[in-house]
Amino acid sequence: MIVAGVAAAAVASVAVTTGSAGAQSTRGPKDSYIIANIEVPGESTLATPQFGDGANLGVANAKKAGRNIQYERIPAGAINASLAEQAFLQGSAKSPDAMIGLTSSNVFIPVGPKVAASGVPFIALASPSEGVADGTSGGDNIFLIRPLNEQTYSSLLEYVCTDLKKELGLKDVKIALNTVQTAFGATVQQVVNREVGNYKNCSVVTTQTNSAVANDLTQQTLAIKDSGANVILSANFPNPTGVFVNQLRQNGVTIPFVGGASLNFAVDAGSIQNLDNIWASDDCVPELEKDKKAKKFVKQYTEEYGYAPNYASAQMHDIMQMLSQTIEEQGHDPAKIIKGLSKINYDGVCDFKADDNHVLGTSVTIYKYKGGTDKTKQLKKKVILQELGEEEIVIITTTTAAPPAG
Repeated sequence: MIVAGVAAAAVASVAVTTGSAGAQSTRGPKDSYIIANIEVPGESTLATPQFGDGANLGVANAKKAGRNIQYERIPAGAINASLAEQAFLQGSAKSPDAMIGLTSSNVFIPVGPKVAASGVPFIALASPSEGVADGTSGGDNIFLIRPLNEQTYSSLLEYVCTDLKKELGLKDVKIALNTVQTAFGATVQQVVNREVGNYKNCSVVTTQTNSAVANDLTQQTLAIKDSGANVILSANFPNPTGVFVNQLRQNGVTIPFVGGASLNFAVDAGSIQNLDNIWASDDCVPELEKDKKAKKFVKQYTEEYGYAPNYASAQMHDIMQMLSQTIEEQGHDPAKIIKGLSKINYDGVCDFKADDNHVLGTSVTIYKYKGGTDKTKQLKKKVILQELGEEEIVIITTTTAAPPAG
């Protein structure tokens, strides 16, 4: 999704207030200084625009509401942990009120302990199990904007084994599980294998894996074709997802393909040639939300940037609102800001409520693309998530991990 490819010293800034951002004593009650460690297109081959555009619109809308955000962006991607750490240290040295970043488990797991030790109020854009409040890479100051991967794929598995089974009239659901060779994929594989037995006539008949940078999945495609599977459940990266769907279709494998947020990024990028029989899930799907705030946001965002927003666009927008409101209420003391974030219950374009794990995401939305070249999303189910207990959280011992899009 977002991949490191530039030096951490390259800084892109959007100044909304004036004066010395680093001097907390000079910031008024409606002023906040927020730094994001994210990339935008042109800084790597896989960077996408949604994170940056969502942040910029969030800053503009906060200003309209009377809250002045000085927003600074220090690029950091999802693959290189060393560059991500440099970007974080560069940002935290400026004494911001809050920071945003850790765009994948790949950087979250190794860099999280440094973030936790800093005490800087921080909202992470990935949600590995290790990042929960008492996790090995989590901390009191770190909040996860997205649901845990366990929550997302437990919900998707239930949907496949029950709702989709009924919709397609399947007697048996035979799943071809596709996972990326990272901690994200390993977590999903463990969750699916642990829970698939809970559902009648639902099983995994083959598991096919690929690297995060795979550009040829012929072997996996042919293995699925020969497996007897009638549904594919995928936990992958955006680029391999696009390649995989196309190769499946080219080889006559037209069974339902069900994926996470990476699938949406692949579709938005125009990487998938035919959208027939494709289901996806996101933490939040702005265009499928019914309330006025979401409809207004979709209209404003589309007019401003020329394309429809996805979950990342909405989350970055809402993060700017949550942080600036919390800073206005709590002042510039990091401990008070953290306390305020721990009690967040925010109704924005998306909905967020902090649980004891410091996970803010509250739901998973499952939808189907209309098909062909039509990217219209058809709502299938919105799942309200329950907080996971310690025994339900999967910890994978590995040196690699996954990006935020599941």
